[in-house]
Amino acid sequence: MKKVIATFLAGVMLTSSLAGCGGNNSSSVSSGSDPSGKQATKLSYWYWADNTEQSDLMQSIVKQYNETNDKNILVTAEEYPWDSGGFTDSIFTAIMGGGGPDLSTFKLQAGKNFAANHLLADMSSYVEAWQDKSQINDGIWQMMKASTGDEKLSVLPWTLEALYVYYRPSYFQKAGIEKAPTTFDEFLDAIKKTTMDTNGDGKTDVYGLGLRGAGGGHEHLGSFLYAYGANWDDLTTPQAVEAYNAYLNIFKSGYAPDSAPNAAYAETVDGFKSGLTAMIIHHIGSSAIWSETFGDDVAAFPVPAGKGGQWTCTGDTCLTVYEQCENKEAAFDFYQYMTTGEGGTTWFKSTGKGLGTENVVATSEYKDNKFQTVAAESLKHAGVLPPTDTLTEFINSTWANTNQQALLGQISAEDALKIMQKSLHAE
Repeated sequence: MKKVIATFLAGVMLTSSLAGCGGNNSSSVSSGSDPSGKQATKLSYWYWADNTEQSDLMQSIVKQYNETNDKNILVTAEEYPWDSGGFTDSIFTAIMGGGGPDLSTFKLQAGKNFAANHLLADMSSYVEAWQDKSQINDGIWQMMKASTGDEKLSVLPWTLEALYVYYRPSYFQKAGIEKAPTTFDEFLDAIKKTTMDTNGDGKTDVYGLGLRGAGGGHEHLGSFLYAYGANWDDLTTPQAVEAYNAYLNIFKSGYAPDSAPNAAYAETVDGFKSGLTAMIIHHIGSSAIWSETFGDDVAAFPVPAGKGGQWTCTGDTCLTVYEQCENKEAAFDFYQYMTTGEGGTTWFKSTGKGLGTENVVATSEYKDNKFQTVAAESLKHAGVLPPTDTLTEFINSTWANTNQQALLGQISAEDALKIMQKSLHAE
């Protein structure tokens, strides 16, 4: 509660500037008239965009919805920067101050805080009555429920980007690997074998994996944990220690570049693109880069299962309807448009992001992209880190520093995991 109050007080000045964005102090939904003179239901929708192209795309999709829906619903879409999570803080303070939107893009990691303050609408009844619900697999719906801690469907899936492994077939051929790994042991073996001296000068010039030891690398660790029978709930078990040691040994054995302890997204991408690494863990969002760079000499496979299980992390951009929204039926109609409707199709065609629903799978953009089937397969065992109150602190403050020390041998795997456990679960 102290964190919530602190967040609110820190945002009072921001709230003053945002409170009017919704139209009035109680809700941003109001009745008005469209150009034909008919009364319309108005919804305010806040979103972030990764770039200018996506912002323009979102505006055009919303415009199309306003012009084509037969329920006389008018959506006003307003863009706010993601700002390393500041987007959700802005919405929180705006709603607490009496303003804010009716619905917005959202991150699962914010679910518990918003639910604890009763800001999210329970959309369970709308989802249960939705004829397209089954197009989204049950695991995804469970992921949404778990994000709020109250088993309500207050967060709705929109796009998920499951991580999987990109690799260079030519490197596999040089290493004598005939097929993509189907078990975790085969994956580790492939990392070892594709660490090569290709020019015979006695020095490694290709490393098996672009290990992401710094920002964002925690997502990759999860695959190791589950493969060895551990999970995020308790990072101090013998299985978790074994898994973490397998992860650390990739670097300690020389199968990842020397830069791995400090490597975040940009460094791992540069390594794979330059040919320094044979494999990289990422999602569908980079597929166009690899196809353009390597042509046919790039392929992919899901992060394989180990004896203990299978898991991969997924990035998420969800949609949520706020309790203050006065017309939740209208808001859910817009959500349908953005997923199994034309809006979802248009978004996927331009970004490659979606949920693998029927409208997406039917597009040529899906059929012609060989990585989409790997992405869809990976979603079957995808998840997110537990949405604890301290998750953001773990990601932004604890992970990179602690993992770097473990990679460099400055602290043991056991001690590093104890630090992570305390940070992630506030123990």
